[in-house]
Amino acid sequence: MKHKIDSTKINHPMRFLKTVLFALFLLLGYNSNAQVTYTTSGTCSPTMTNYLTTASCWVRTGSCSPNPPATPPSNGSSGCPVTIVINHEVNLASLTVGSFTTVRVNSGGKLNISGNLTKTVDTEGSIFVNGGEIAVSGNLILPSGKNTANTKLNIDIRNGGSFNITGGLLDIENNAQLVIDGDGDATSILSVKSFNFGQRSKVDILVGGGLFVEGDVDYRGNNSEINVTGFFRTGGSVIITGGSGNQLNAYGNAQIMIEKNLDVRGTSDITFGGTSETDIGGDIITVGSAKVIATEQAQVFVCGTFPVPCNDNNCNTQEIIQGTFAASCRIMPVEYVYTKAQFNANIRSNSIFWATGKEVENSHFEIERSIGNITDFRVVATVDGMGWSDNVTEYSFEDLSLPLNEIVVYYRINQFDFDGKVTVGKVMSVRLTSSNQNMVNVWKVYPNPLVGGERLNIKLTDFKAYTGETITVKILSSTSAAFQVQARSESELNEVLSVLVARVPRGVLMIEIQWGQQVEHFKLLKK
Repeated sequence: MKHKIDSTKINHPMRFLKTVLFALFLLLGYNSNAQVTYTTSGTCSPTMTNYLTTASCWVRTGSCSPNPPATPPSNGSSGCPVTIVINHEVNLASLTVGSFTTVRVNSGGKLNISGNLTKTVDTEGSIFVNGGEIAVSGNLILPSGKNTANTKLNIDIRNGGSFNITGGLLDIENNAQLVIDGDGDATSILSVKSFNFGQRSKVDILVGGGLFVEGDVDYRGNNSEINVTGFFRTGGSVIITGGSGNQLNAYGNAQIMIEKNLDVRGTSDITFGGTSETDIGGDIITVGSAKVIATEQAQVFVCGTFPVPCNDNNCNTQEIIQGTFAASCRIMPVEYVYTKAQFNANIRSNSIFWATGKEVENSHFEIERSIGNITDFRVVATVDGMGWSDNVTEYSFEDLSLPLNEIVVYYRINQFDFDGKVTVGKVMSVRLTSSNQNMVNVWKVYPNPLVGGERLNIKLTDFKAYTGETITVKILSSTSAAFQVQARSESELNEVLSVLVARVPRGVLMIEIQWGQQVEHFKLLKK
């Protein structure tokens, strides 16, 4: 067969080049969906020194050309991205996240790194903590790139996952970018001891994401910025003493807590926008032509001193302009990261969740409930606090004693110091629906009650309602943190549960089973 050549395409160089490249891709069998995944097999000891290079420790799925190795390579490529999935405990001396590489730690997985976690230069990679844990005893390092924000690491923490740099620093060097994301309705925190910030670098903290720095945040270069739409807290000061163009920006409903001073010098700008709220435990210090601006409906609460606010026509070189700056101190003995309440219709219970970013002399919490109005609050539970803590601590309470009619139930969490001082929490409301006793369950949980030593089983009873989606099971109790596991089949799920249930305390438990967009809840008594 002969084809007529369109001379207009040849006369347009770029169009002709695209045509030739597309033909080459087809000729070489290019596959845009090619990727390879390495999943822990669960057959290796967590303390193996050669875990990453031992084939029996990994199950490889997917394919690329040329054929990928049996163990995780140091880098992926645009034509063959690499995903490393950790479903078990793994201890490593160090780890480098290469180009086109994603590290995923699922529920039940734990990655312990005794040395440094490093991103390769001038590449982009991701770390997804999906209910699992990452603990780094060394540093998290984003090395200097050649161009602005060219070394990039995306961190996404969800479903109760944790990511802690327990002994070292977050080292973002020149031309590097860190993006922190998380659950939209429950802030997930990257916790670090200290923070080194280079030139022309950027940190973006998205909605649901959070960064907690125990010490100071010091901008030593120029043209670097931290953009917050989620949660950002530092146990020390924010010190901007480098060159020009440094920024700290708050957008939307961002929350920023600076326990000591906000010290801005040179020609740097600080902008708090949207409906963001900022708490500063010390002073606001401005030197030179530095500016601290609160726009729109943003509020800044200052425990110490700050220059008198002014406007564009009445400002000197040391200025705070256009905003609401309150000389009132809101740094509390307990700093809440989030509080929320939700109704579980299938087992007719309310779940109360809250997390603290810091606790000072915190004795305990009392959860109060009022049914139908906000005038009859009564204590329904007491939960011990941590006392003193600089880490994010998560709490939960399950209210299993609810009325059967449709009504609104109100809750508040009150915090008590060791000296008896109480801080009354905000009121949360949950609307109950009427009880449905005729609901047919897709899953069955047995035996119930569960006696110590017995194996918990989850069985599919309605085969038409399940089409192979990932199954997520959460186990909640009123006295401990939530436990969560994921599996792709009923048999795999029950194997994991047999280990997990032994760690759950005795008492009334709530079992949540989620697959696709569907959720079922069950009450279980563990004796």
